Amino acid sequence: MFRFLRLLINIVVGVIELLLTFRLIFEFLVVNSSTPFVAWLYGVTAPLVAPFSKILPDWKVSGFVVDFSTLAALIVYALAGSLLLMLFPYPRKEIVIEETEVPPASN
Repeated sequence: MFRFLRLLINIVVGVIELLLTFRLIFEFLVVNSSTPFVAWLYGVTAPLVAPFSKILPDWKVSGFVVDFSTLAALIVYALAGSLLLMLFPYPRKEIVIEETEVPPASN
């Protein structure tokens, strides 16, 4: 049961991190947001970034944009995923050691 939950958490957090990473790269390179894939990506990740949008301002340097709200979302979701994984530990396998009698040494 815990293995399934761990797998599900890893998949969900991994997909969120992947989408947010693409968003961060596209915003940094100032990609045309009217293309279908970029518009879809911004639409899907907008609710994930919304809680962090007003906390930190964007940083614009010579035509590039560093979106700190997306960066903050990446960090927070990675930490949240790690904390969730700590709640569901791997099942421990018990190691059984059988005691065997050693025959006395003969001289």
